[in-house]
Amino acid sequence: MAALKLSRRAAAWWSLLAAAVLFVAVNVIAERELRGDLIDLTDKRLYTLSGGTRKVLAKIEEPITLRFYYSPRLGEAAPPYGIYAERVRETLQEYAALAPGKIRLETVDPEPFSPEEDRAVAFGLQGVALAEGGDQVYFGLAATNATDDQQTIGFFQPERERFLEYDLTKLIYSLAFPKKTVVGMLSTLPLEGDFMAAMRGAPLTPYTIYEQMRQLYDVREVATDADRIPDGVDVLMIVHPQQLPDKTLYAIDQFVLKGGKALVFVDPYSEAQAMKGQQQPDAAPDADASDLNRLFTAWGLELVPGKVAGDRANARRVNAGTQNSPHPVDYVAWLALDQNDVDRDDPITGDLTQLNFATAGILEPIAGAKTKFTPLVFTSAQSEEIPTEKVMGFPDVDSLLNGFKSDGKALTVAARVTGPAQTAFPDGPPKPEADKSKAAADTPPAADKKPPDPLPPQVKDAVKPISVVVVADTDMLADRFWVEVQDFVGQRVAVPSANNGDLVTNAIDTLSGGEDLIGLRTRGTAVRPFTLVQALQRAADERYQDTEKSLEQKLKDTQAKIKDLSGRGDTATPAADTDTGGASLEQAQTLDNFRSELLKVRRQLREVQLALRQDIDRLRDEVEFADIAFIPILVGLAAIVLGLVRLSRRRRRAQNG
Repeated sequence: MAALKLSRRAAAWWSLLAAAVLFVAVNVIAERELRGDLIDLTDKRLYTLSGGTRKVLAKIEEPITLRFYYSPRLGEAAPPYGIYAERVRETLQEYAALAPGKIRLETVDPEPFSPEEDRAVAFGLQGVALAEGGDQVYFGLAATNATDDQQTIGFFQPERERFLEYDLTKLIYSLAFPKKTVVGMLSTLPLEGDFMAAMRGAPLTPYTIYEQMRQLYDVREVATDADRIPDGVDVLMIVHPQQLPDKTLYAIDQFVLKGGKALVFVDPYSEAQAMKGQQQPDAAPDADASDLNRLFTAWGLELVPGKVAGDRANARRVNAGTQNSPHPVDYVAWLALDQNDVDRDDPITGDLTQLNFATAGILEPIAGAKTKFTPLVFTSAQSEEIPTEKVMGFPDVDSLLNGFKSDGKALTVAARVTGPAQTAFPDGPPKPEADKSKAAADTPPAADKKPPDPLPPQVKDAVKPISVVVVADTDMLADRFWVEVQDFVGQRVAVPSANNGDLVTNAIDTLSGGEDLIGLRTRGTAVRPFTLVQALQRAADERYQDTEKSLEQKLKDTQAKIKDLSGRGDTATPAADTDTGGASLEQAQTLDNFRSELLKVRRQLREVQLALRQDIDRLRDEVEFADIAFIPILVGLAAIVLGLVRLSRRRRRAQNG
């Protein structure tokens, strides 16, 4: 059979057809098989999911449905929301691509009065009106698992864009692993809200960190006089332990030695407590301090008594002086620590970028201890141990700065302690404290009162290496040092300014064994400042602002004349209008002239306002041309040149051959 011979023209057309088919096939295959393989060239790796997220997605067993509710009208009215929405959508698509069959993504436009809007409302998403009395727009996420558990993000706040991956992964994690970590909370500070102040009419406002913990974990209160830690507690969080009875210290001791994990916050000077009790002048100098001396000694560390950490390099700037004459000054006892002041190799602190502390204490290892003392957060070398009495009440911030003398060494304000340990009660459990009050002595024991259950046998040596995290500051938990709480459509929205809350949740996740969430890092924002556009905008403003102001003033004058003339026209008598008609006609003509002038001025004003954007629009067109057309044109020209060169070579070969 003779081979089919094609002309060069036909061969070229068939080659183009084959290239087109190949191009489509490659794109289809890439879309199906390589959807999760992306190259992120953004400055802050905005679209690269962390290792922790990938581990969480790999462990999903039951399918999770993500419903992304977004109203495009929101992006049209407020472009920054549109940019953020695009980033949220692309991030969700990457989640779905990394967990095919496990993450189902639905994008929904909840148009007004539609069933989709009804369902968004039923999920609890927050609608926002673009104008007073206008229709609601939505920008939120509703997620469900196979057992109909539900988690939502009511409205994606641009202020939390840096925490987008954390919020999404936390939501998925809570649906993939419904059993929450149980956190036992033993605190002498009112983290859940000051009930005594609420009884006096003040609002019951819990710490933001406490609210976040209740969303993430099963938080169970532990009494400050408990004789045992309840069963089922995964992590015991102890905040500002003051004058705990021996039976409670013993309960903590046994909990840790039996393998329980503890997160402890102590403080040489609690500013929160001092502010609450500042009307008590007869209080002891250490009335606002807390410590776990006996247990710390057994665990191999100590809180330096009567000292707070000062840091000249990381001092926070505050307003000092008088109310009428304030001046900014660095307060060396308030610290703003960054990524250089944390252990980058520890999952608790590895991704933290800023931590705020206030009159924090100093932690040190005990010589000869068998445990390992690992500093997690520390000051710079420009540090000093400051006596606690110098920061009490209303400290002289200027004097502290002027008298600062660096010790030349970093001071530890948070540490992890691991390794073998022994009990702090080598002589056995403490004896029950007898109630020696006369009332108790005169009261016969109730016949039906059940005696307390006997304590389990004492553990004197840790059954496995202990794991304890100690932070020498309790004020870092207070909202004013790390978060701004805003009201958004009647809801409290927390906008962090530091990673204090992340330190707490990272520590709990690590101690409880759920380290998958630790790899999540804060990101930059997708909205980048267009400095060139801003410069053009400023130049345009300067060029046209004088003309715009004069036209606006002319517009106001014309409107005033029309109003004045209309007012006088209303008072004209019917007789004058009927008898002569001249004044009325002249007045009407004048009014028409003013209205024509008004329209002319308004048209000129619109032209000036349009001119303000001409340079920006021209730049946009140039950028769009470069992005969309210039590169393809360049490639096409290169192909044409290459084709002409090859054609020329073939002709020369034909002539020479």
